[in-house]
Amino acid sequence: MDGGFWLLLAAFLTSSLGTWIYRLALPLLVYDLTGSALGTGLVYVMEYLPYLALAMFGGVLADRFDRGRVLLLGDTLSGAISAVLAVVVSVRVRQLWPIYLVALLLAAVDPLYQPAFRAMVPSLVRPERLPQANARIHIGEHAVNMAGPVAGGALVVAFGYQVAVYADAGTFLLSALLIALIGRFRRQEGGPSGRVQDESGARRASVGADIGEGLRFLLHGGRAVLTTALISLACNFGVWLLLADLVYYLSSYHGFTPGEIGAVYAFQGAGAVAGALLGGRLVRRCPPARLISWSAVAGGVSMLAMIPARGPVLVGLAWMGQFAGAGTMIVAIATVRQRLIPDHLLGRVLGTARMIAFSSIPLAALAAGLFESAVRNAYVVMAFAGLSWLAVAGAVTRSPLRDVEALRDGSEGRRARPAESPPPDQG
Repeated sequence: MDGGFWLLLAAFLTSSLGTWIYRLALPLLVYDLTGSALGTGLVYVMEYLPYLALAMFGGVLADRFDRGRVLLLGDTLSGAISAVLAVVVSVRVRQLWPIYLVALLLAAVDPLYQPAFRAMVPSLVRPERLPQANARIHIGEHAVNMAGPVAGGALVVAFGYQVAVYADAGTFLLSALLIALIGRFRRQEGGPSGRVQDESGARRASVGADIGEGLRFLLHGGRAVLTTALISLACNFGVWLLLADLVYYLSSYHGFTPGEIGAVYAFQGAGAVAGALLGGRLVRRCPPARLISWSAVAGGVSMLAMIPARGPVLVGLAWMGQFAGAGTMIVAIATVRQRLIPDHLLGRVLGTARMIAFSSIPLAALAAGLFESAVRNAYVVMAFAGLSWLAVAGAVTRSPLRDVEALRDGSEGRRARPAESPPPDQG
């Protein structure tokens, strides 16, 4: 791992710290204003809805332009929007639409930012080091998440919601500074640097043609990659039935304080770190289909364990198990994608796969809020979510991922089968 990767990771972790403070503070604010599960769930609808419209366009940006510059612009813009959100919070509005509107604008940056970030990772590390790099990203993200929710709860209690959101704005600006330093560490000025190799040709092509090229790879040459997107789609729907109303559930059903809610999220981060550590090791030894399937089993059983769990520790332990399974799965899926997708398509395919995966999150958040408002029985939702992950585990064993070998060091990660090779017109 060279210095460029560590700067990229530091930038990502810096912004993640503030983002998790914001993700705790804003649902708590909406809950304080409304006491509504639907209102709280709509925060997450606003956060993930932009992926449906912008994720594929973000992939085009990642493949057409210098990925470092895309990240720099995204962080700067996110910092400015976060500052506006802090001002909106400070005026103590009683209506929710200004909060939702600015939150939607902030969320719209992420689908433009993430494809460039994910596509930039392979340009900064050697292929045989990708499993470790993906594990470190996921470990670092959730190690920060262990501290972030606790810090967010403390900030809300001590200083109020405005300070928490201002802290988020500051982390984006610091992240932008770190991104600006990455250029000196890039190994080359060509494709591995994060810039498209034939930039002039890419600029002449239409956005629609660029998106179409990525879609053709997914539909005709990347069945295993498409499978990872569909797995993520199903798993996201299940887990977000719980995540969207988690703050409401812990507050309303159990009377947890902001500090206790932060502690539950800290357990979540610990589970994700453990899962990523395990995934970084196993992805080089275990076929991805088997690893992803058993990770889904672990996550599903843990969500079912949420039903009888009581108190911050037991609820936190059950939630930790869910994110341990999810963490292992995420490392395996990220590594499969980076190994199988050609570099010149990486941003577009990752952006499209992310759009598919995240498209179920707004639906799940809305469904959870509506169901809770109408029935007020979170335990039925937990049972459905856990069983849905167990169903995914069974489906994975019969999917095209069965033909992908263990991603050992130096391995291409696949057998030489025509169905898994890029179409001739894509190189």
